[in-house]
Amino acid sequence: MILTRIERRAQGQAAEDRFRAWLDRCRLPHIYVEQSPMTFPENLHGTIKRPDFLVGIPTIGTIAVDVKAKRIYDDAIIIDADEHRTLANFETYFNISVSFACFPPDEPHVCHLILNRNLAALPVRRAKGKAVVAVPLKSTHLADERRDFMAAVLGAIRLR
Repeated sequence: MILTRIERRAQGQAAEDRFRAWLDRCRLPHIYVEQSPMTFPENLHGTIKRPDFLVGIPTIGTIAVDVKAKRIYDDAIIIDADEHRTLANFETYFNISVSFACFPPDEPHVCHLILNRNLAALPVRRAKGKAVVAVPLKSTHLADERRDFMAAVLGAIRLR
């Protein structure tokens, strides 16, 4: 199924809305990170990518989360290799762990949590002319957004 840019953007917004609602239900402090080019230094364009949310985890600290609407292909979630690289740079520059929260658009209440640093061990391959990383579902933490976010995060960390 090939989606238009507008349809992809709508799916991405719906995934971000689901994530925000999950955090709100769990009463966790969070900040949406505004994504316009003016919000970080010009010399870092193409070097870092900002995650979508910063989430305050009581007594632990802050984690960063990049939210995606992602379909499952051959029991894997496909992540752009350049996104992985630029989020890894964000982790290094800011000393904050980044996770992906991937919401399959056609699966209500399903979220796959993936630690960005775990992608470094996976091979990069070409798909449709782009460098990508195929993350096997067994390497993700399956979460239900109706449940506690903290439990899901701890489960994803233990998965390593």
